[in-house]
Amino acid sequence: MRLLPDLTELDRPLTRFLHANAHSFTRAELLERWSRHALESGLRAGTVIRLLPDVYSAATHRSTPAVRGEALNLWAPRTLVTGSLALHLRDPRLPEPPLADLVSAKGDTLHPPSWIRVHQTGVPPTSSHFGGVRCVTAPRALLDAWRYAAPHERSGIVWEALWARTCTWRELRSEFAHVPRVAGRRELEKLLAWFEEGATSPLEVRARREVFHGTPFGEFEWQAPLQLGARSVRVDMLHRSARLVVELDGDRYHGTRSARDADRARQNDLIAAGYAVLRFGWRDIVGAPQWCRDQVAGLLRARARRAPQ
Repeated sequence: MRLLPDLTELDRPLTRFLHANAHSFTRAELLERWSRHALESGLRAGTVIRLLPDVYSAATHRSTPAVRGEALNLWAPRTLVTGSLALHLRDPRLPEPPLADLVSAKGDTLHPPSWIRVHQTGVPPTSSHFGGVRCVTAPRALLDAWRYAAPHERSGIVWEALWARTCTWRELRSEFAHVPRVAGRRELEKLLAWFEEGATSPLEVRARREVFHGTPFGEFEWQAPLQLGARSVRVDMLHRSARLVVELDGDRYHGTRSARDADRARQNDLIAAGYAVLRFGWRDIVGAPQWCRDQVAGLLRARARRAPQ
């Protein structure tokens, strides 16, 4: 049996052992310690399931992403997990996909069940371990997640992954440059070009391209410099004549107390200097874009009415 550091209940009956350990095991591993009868009894009772040929786990763990990933490694050891499952294993806060993607060598013959997609694109020379599962690197996983997703899902996958810092847009661009065939190539090139133009975060790109565009947002400056007394700052959006600032609250997963304290101090300085400030986070921009537009447009109209004629 593999030397997994967190195994417990090794001296207990098979079903109890599997229930206590969220892992996949080969038939050979299990028969090292328990009888064939114990395994078959667990299968008949439904407490043990066969995830893949000769690969088993407790029924209670059948949908656990790491258990599925381990099962893939045991079933097809020459392949690597990629796409959205690899991204989820890299950061469990990213969406858990219903399907698993594997990359294999060209010409490999595998007969996967319906929850697995095998892509004979060749196995990359560099791999990573996410959640104890052998995967492609994070930039390759993100590129493959884009390639294998439905067209309407692609941009959301990239935004989420970049926002979670699974990799940087530059790392994604580098991986993209080395893969000759990518579905939706033009759309991904356009997305990456927005970062090339100076956007500082995925949130800024989404806000600029999907929310605050067209009338009445054309007069806003992006990443605009401001002088607040002796202090120089840069704000995400600025309407100079209306003295209106829009800030995009930076980090969905990695905000720190010191960063929040600095944001609060900066906002106080802006208000003291006569600027109105609106703040929006990831959930606002992604989940309520029209509300965000209405908030900014409404305050912009109100500020314009108060401006001296």
